[in-house]
Amino acid sequence: MCNSKSLKFSYKSIPTTLLFLFSFQYILAQSTISGKIVNPNNEPIPFVHIRIENTNIGTISNDIGVFKLVVNIKNKNKRLIISALGYNTEKITLKDSYRTITLTEDITQLNEVIIVAKDYAKELIKKAINAIPNNYPKTNERHTGFFRETTTWKNKEKPIYIAETVIEAIKEDYSKKNRSGDIKLIEFRKYESDALDTLNYRIHGGSHHIHRFDIVARRDFFLSNPEDYRYKVVDTLRHKGKEVYKVFVKMKNKNSAHVYIQEETFAIVKADIKLTSNFEILDFNRQFLNFTVAYEQSEDKLWRFSNSYYTTAFKKRGKLLNLTSEYVTTNIIPNKTDIPYLERHQFSEILLNETKKYDPNFWNNYTIISPNEMSESLFQSIDYSTKVGAKKQSNNLITFLKKISYEIGLTWTPFYIASNNINYTNSIIDIQQNNGAINRGSVSYTTSIFYTVKPHFLIGYTNESKISKTGTTSNDFVIAGNFNLNPDGRPIYISPRLNLGHQKLDYFLEQFNLEEDIKINRKRINSEKVDAFLSQRGFRLKPSLILAFEKSKCISFLISTSFNLSLNNKNGLMFRERGKFLLFPRKVFVENGQDNLLIQTNQKNLFENTISLNAGIAFKF
Repeated sequence: MCNSKSLKFSYKSIPTTLLFLFSFQYILAQSTISGKIVNPNNEPIPFVHIRIENTNIGTISNDIGVFKLVVNIKNKNKRLIISALGYNTEKITLKDSYRTITLTEDITQLNEVIIVAKDYAKELIKKAINAIPNNYPKTNERHTGFFRETTTWKNKEKPIYIAETVIEAIKEDYSKKNRSGDIKLIEFRKYESDALDTLNYRIHGGSHHIHRFDIVARRDFFLSNPEDYRYKVVDTLRHKGKEVYKVFVKMKNKNSAHVYIQEETFAIVKADIKLTSNFEILDFNRQFLNFTVAYEQSEDKLWRFSNSYYTTAFKKRGKLLNLTSEYVTTNIIPNKTDIPYLERHQFSEILLNETKKYDPNFWNNYTIISPNEMSESLFQSIDYSTKVGAKKQSNNLITFLKKISYEIGLTWTPFYIASNNINYTNSIIDIQQNNGAINRGSVSYTTSIFYTVKPHFLIGYTNESKISKTGTTSNDFVIAGNFNLNPDGRPIYISPRLNLGHQKLDYFLEQFNLEEDIKINRKRINSEKVDAFLSQRGFRLKPSLILAFEKSKCISFLISTSFNLSLNNKNGLMFRERGKFLLFPRKVFVENGQDNLLIQTNQKNLFENTISLNAGIAFKF
């Protein structure tokens, strides 16, 4: 008989045992189909579409024609549909063994370029645009796919890093333009070489291939403004028994594209884009950007995003850094729910920084784009028995930047100016004014930078600059808390803050035209025009409360209110040089009681500004 201790151990082991049995049963319910696609000359055919008949389950061959497809046992009696532009489509029975599959060229393919009307290429593009709603899905769908990203130095065979992930993505219907979408990571693995420590920047957005390069969904390039490009039909091919026109697209500068359009439905089957200029400002050292996107037609006659291939190069330290990435959709199902916000992998996130735990059983039993021998050997060389991320990156700059946030906004501040009497006489300037009480409001531009010391504690600096002549200027040191009110969904942050700093309140009085230089409070003014302001300056405390709504992990929208407590104020006049070419105009403050200035008021404070309202945007690295 077992004792109570051994019984307790046995009960604890049941969930683990059941999980193992279920996983083993799941593996047994699958089989792996692999092989190589070649032409009659035994040359590999890259990027061939391989799909299980009457399903949206499939993959593509890699750059040397090799493929791997994990098939559930329920599909064992179905056939594989193997198709490529310019070749006859083959349908073969599923077999577990490795096999070589030969595709023959479509014998009905024309040997000469078809003769078409001069403007027929442009007409094809316009018809393709109009046919998008009929040729592509009309409802939202959930794609499962595989993505690989590789970075190498030119002429170096061994990669700096390889990142691979399985994703789920929500593809919205094609009835309207969609430039982005949501994805989440299912599994992830990476190889990092020692050379990664010398690479001082990372690539973001790679895992969003399915959205970023879907030119049909985005209505990109010639699908947005067809009149801005020149076109020419350069070839005709056959695909699944249908004629396909190959159209050359001439873009600005040396940018170009080839787009493949099926004649019968005007569906875009494939597009090759080559960009060598007009990159974004931040891409000043990018040498080129090329990508290919392909679509596959299912039994319902609709075309869906199938795969994409992207390559680019950056010039770094006199060498070329090459980046290639590839994606293939391996399954598609109807979508009924959104991806929860906290599960989304956003475009701004760096895939290489992901720390998902590596599961070798998953990768051994999942459809991927077959890697080359070197890549696979590099993954196998990693010791995953230690904690994930054991190779800790020593890039302190990236760690520091992650703790930095930046805010910009507009602040509206109402303020009250007590009735006053001003008497000031200078050799040229004479101000004699008796002013009644004034209520005014001003708008200022605010910028802030914060550093996260601890998860809920920040320190920072805020500058406020007036936009018009009348307004507030301040510089503050800030202590802030930060708390998430919605930890289970899209974050909503509340941030109590305390500003301690110095502020200046200026009210424009008048402008003086000067015929000669003057001295004010022993400082020389040498501008032809001088603005005069009634001014109050001093230290202040400013408690505030901020509410921030996260748009993405890098951007939040914020609103706030604050209360100003003035300390140790000084009243006076402020004079500022005014001129067309003065980048740094001289300013002179004359305090009440100095330099023949007398300001009289029946209030304790000449200016009073209490409540402020602010709206702005916050950025994170």
